[in-house]
Amino acid sequence: MLNCCKINNACFRQAVVVAVFIAVFFIQALSTSRDKSNVFDEPAHILAGFAYVTEGMDYLAPLHHPVLARSISAILPAAFLNIKLDTTVIPEEDASSNFDRYSLKFLYENETEGLTILRIARIGNIILASILGVFVFLWARRLWGEAGAYTSLFFYALSPNIIANASLVTSDLTITAFFFIAAFFLYRIYTDGPGRRQAVLSGIAIGLALTTKHTALLLAPTVILCFLLSIKKESPGRTLWAFAVMAVAAYLTIWAVYGFNFHSTHASYHGLHWEKFAGTTLEPFFDFLKGIGFLPESYLYGIAGVISSGGGGKVAFLMGEYSLTGWWYYYIAAFLIKTPVPTLALFVLSIIILIASKKRAEVKKLVYLLTPVCVIFIVVSAQNVNIGIRHILPVFPFVFLIVGVFGQSAWGVLGGDQAQGDISGEREGNFNSRANKIKAGLLAVAVIWYAFGAGRIHPHQLAYFNEFVGGPKNGYKYLVESNLDWGQDLLGLKKYMDANNIDQIKLSYFGLSHPSYYGIDYIYMPSFMVLGPKNKGPIRAEGYFAISATMLQGVYMPNRRYFGKFRDMERVATIGHSIFIYKF
Repeated sequence: MLNCCKINNACFRQAVVVAVFIAVFFIQALSTSRDKSNVFDEPAHILAGFAYVTEGMDYLAPLHHPVLARSISAILPAAFLNIKLDTTVIPEEDASSNFDRYSLKFLYENETEGLTILRIARIGNIILASILGVFVFLWARRLWGEAGAYTSLFFYALSPNIIANASLVTSDLTITAFFFIAAFFLYRIYTDGPGRRQAVLSGIAIGLALTTKHTALLLAPTVILCFLLSIKKESPGRTLWAFAVMAVAAYLTIWAVYGFNFHSTHASYHGLHWEKFAGTTLEPFFDFLKGIGFLPESYLYGIAGVISSGGGGKVAFLMGEYSLTGWWYYYIAAFLIKTPVPTLALFVLSIIILIASKKRAEVKKLVYLLTPVCVIFIVVSAQNVNIGIRHILPVFPFVFLIVGVFGQSAWGVLGGDQAQGDISGEREGNFNSRANKIKAGLLAVAVIWYAFGAGRIHPHQLAYFNEFVGGPKNGYKYLVESNLDWGQDLLGLKKYMDANNIDQIKLSYFGLSHPSYYGIDYIYMPSFMVLGPKNKGPIRAEGYFAISATMLQGVYMPNRRYFGKFRDMERVATIGHSIFIYKF
C-alpha cells in the first residue's frame, strides 16, 4: 500500500512538472503566433486546408503536400469562424490559376478579419506541438529515467526552432510530430514485443505521417531497423504478423484521412495534371496504381511529384554565396549555427557517454535514435533545394531525446530500459562523486544559458542564430529565406512606423502578402512576391527604406547587387531581425 502511494505521488509530481513545461511552451508559441504576420506559405496552406475540411476539395494544391497538415490548421477556423469560400477557385497548377491571389483574398478579405483567421489557424499546430512534447517526455523517461526525461522536455519546450515552426501554419511541425510519434511506437514494438496494440498504433502513426508530408517516406529505414531488431528477439512468424498488421493499419489510415474517396466528388473538381509525367519512367508505374485505385489520386500525384522533382534545384544562399544546385553541407551548416550551443554541446557529450558506457543495450538505443537523424540529413542534403532548416526539423526531437542522457548521467548512472519503472525519483550511483558534480555543474550552466537565450530571442524565434555567428544580428550574412526572413515581420514594421510617425516607407519585401493588409502605406521596390503592389512610384534617395534580409542579399534578384549600397550602410533599426530600416 505504501509503495502504491509513493508511485501515485511520483506520477502526480511528474504530471505537474510536464504540465508546467508544456504550458510554458504553449504560451511562448501562442505569443509568437500573435506577434507575426503571415509567412510565405501560410495563405496557401490555410486555403487548401479549409477547402478540404469543409468541401472535400483535395485537388487545389496536391503536388508537394498531402492534406492532413493543412486540415489540422483548418479545423478550428472552420468550426468557430464565419468564413466564406469561393469553391470555383482554380487549382495551383492550372495555367489560368488564381490560387495564390485568391489565397490572400480568402485570408484578408473575408467575413472574419484576416489576423483572426491566421491566429486561430495557427493554434492547431501549437496544440500538436504540445502533444509532441509529451511524447518526448514519455520516450525519454522510458530510456533514461525521470531526470533524463525532464532534461529532454526542458530543451524541447524552449527550442527556438520548434517554437518558430509550431507557431505557423505549415507542414514542417506536423511531420515532425507524427514522424517522432511513429518512431516511438516502432521502438515499443522492438522493446515490448510485436503485439497487436503496438502494431496498430505504429501503423496509425505512420499513416498520419505519410498523409502529412512526403518526408515521412524517410521512416522506411527506421521501420526496417525495427523489424530486424524484433525478428532477432521474437519468432519470425510473430514479427511478420505484427508488421503486416502495422502495414494494414497505415494503409487504412491513409484512406481514412482522404475519406475513403479516390478523388474529390466536389462539383468544381479539376483533374490533376498527370500529363507532366508523360514519357517518364514514372508513368507506367503510377498509371497502374491509379488504374487499380491503390491509393487516393491526389496522394499518388504528390508522391510522383516529389520523386520527379527530387533533382530539381532552387536558388539558394549560404554565407555570401549563391547556387542553383545547393551545397551538400548546407543543412549541416544550418544545424550548427541555428541550434543553441548548449543543445549542441550536450548532444555531443551524450553520444560520448553512451558510447563510453560500453553497454550493448545503450549503444543499440543510440543506433536506433541516430538512424532517423542520419537518414534525414543524408537524403535532404542530397537534394538541390536549400531553403531552410525546417526541412530537417524532424531531427530535433531525436536530438532532445539524446540530450536527456546527459541529464540522467549528471544525477546518476544510466538506467537502461528499466528506468521507466524508476519513478520514485531516487538517484542511482553516487551523486557526491567528482565526475557527477562536474556533470551537474555543466548541466546547470547549459540550462541557464539555454533559458537566457530563449528569453532573449522571444518572439523572434524564426530568426534565431547561435553565438557561433554572433547571434541573430548577423544571421543574414549566413542564411536567409525561411531560416530568417519568411515575410513574418510586417506587423513589427507597422508598429515601428507608428512609433516613429512614418506615414509612408519605401519597401522591398520578401513574402506573399499585401503590406497594405497591415495598414502599411508604402512605395514598392523590387520584391518577391508582392502580388499587385498598390503604390508604385519613383524611388528617390530620401526618407525611410525598409528592406527584407532576403531581398537585401539579392537571392531572387536578377542583379544580386541591386541593394548593394544598403549592405554597406548603417541601419537605423531592425524589425524582428528580418527587416532592415535605413534613412537617407
